[in-house]
Amino acid sequence: MPAFWRLLRELTWVEFKLREQGTVLGFIWTLLSPLLMFIVLYFLFVRWLGKFVDQYAAYLLIGLVLWNFFQRTTSMALTSFSRRRSLIKNYKFPREIILFSTIGSTLIPFVVELALLLVFILAFQVPPKLTWLFLPAVVAVQLLFVTGVSFFLPLIAAEYRDIERIWELLTMALFYVTPIFYPLSIISEGKRTILLFNPITQILIAARGCLIDGTIQWWPAFGVPLLEGLLLCSVGFYLMRRFEFHIVDRMMEP
Repeated sequence: MPAFWRLLRELTWVEFKLREQGTVLGFIWTLLSPLLMFIVLYFLFVRWLGKFVDQYAAYLLIGLVLWNFFQRTTSMALTSFSRRRSLIKNYKFPREIILFSTIGSTLIPFVVELALLLVFILAFQVPPKLTWLFLPAVVAVQLLFVTGVSFFLPLIAAEYRDIERIWELLTMALFYVTPIFYPLSIISEGKRTILLFNPITQILIAARGCLIDGTIQWWPAFGVPLLEGLLLCSVGFYLMRRFEFHIVDRMMEP
């Protein structure tokens, strides 16, 4: 077990360094990305949606920060095995370490983004509340759900090489059907019910209730993503262990 955690720590650090040093701005770009998107969306929609949402700036920024973690982590998880192909082909170790190290490398900047998010929320004149103490629980539920989704993506990518383009289109569509920059109140009741089946929607409701409204949305905003995350992680872990030799065989193919 100590060897497992040591390998996970080293791979997480290597993954983080490679990803951040591969761009000109490096780690700073990770922080600038949601901020630049926030500026664009805020000035585009504040006049219209600001009439429907109190503290629209905080509402929008919370949505972007949490969404970016989901999008960034799942996109990297999708290609995690192909990026570590030589490691998988030449060494025997639990394959889930590759996935966990990828998630860990995106979790580091996400924690920094959350700290900056609280600073910006205070700057937007949202008073601090006791419910802020429940933010780590909301983040833990999101991490569990994202991990559950991420378990399946490298398995699918090992079988279908063009899934990366498909996932990019799916996440783009999911961005617009998730209430990131608009409130559910402007959606008709029938369509609103459909959007509530989206676990990310429930996570955003829980986070915004915690940080802006001062309320704890235990069910379904907190409970549903928790149960779905546990189910996805359990099934995904089983499938990864079940098909690990098949994954190696697929990695051996040109």
